[in-house]
Amino acid sequence: MKKSPVILFLFFFCSLFVYAQRPFKGQFINEELKIRMKLNLYNDSIPVPGLELDSCFGFLQGSINGTWAILKVIKIEENRAEVRAVSDRGSDAQTLELTLTDKGLGVRQLNDSNMKGVAGRKYVKLPKIFYFKNDR
Repeated sequence: MKKSPVILFLFFFCSLFVYAQRPFKGQFINEELKIRMKLNLYNDSIPVPGLELDSCFGFLQGSINGTWAILKVIKIEENRAEVRAVSDRGSDAQTLELTLTDKGLGVRQLNDSNMKGVAGRKYVKLPKIFYFKNDR
């Protein structure tokens, strides 16, 4: 009977450790492209500024063409996730692969079409792969 509190404590400690390791949750920034990303792939609880969405799994916003809301999590692995993002206009959708690397949180566009950014008064294609760092 004395082992019960010890086992309960270990279970509680392990569950806290697993819960704390949520790499696909937080606020991220790409200073070069002037894009910020808010993310919580574990719970669709993030409101998108400027959109009439109750909540989603995250969004990208900044110098890109509009706001991109992450509406679907396809899969999450230890260091990799695949999500579906839709532009605020609803006409563009993109499947994105998020990967934890030594450079930060990498975003790779899996579709043939590219997300576009705004440079001056012109649209420019974003790179197929770009990286974010934690914005704390």
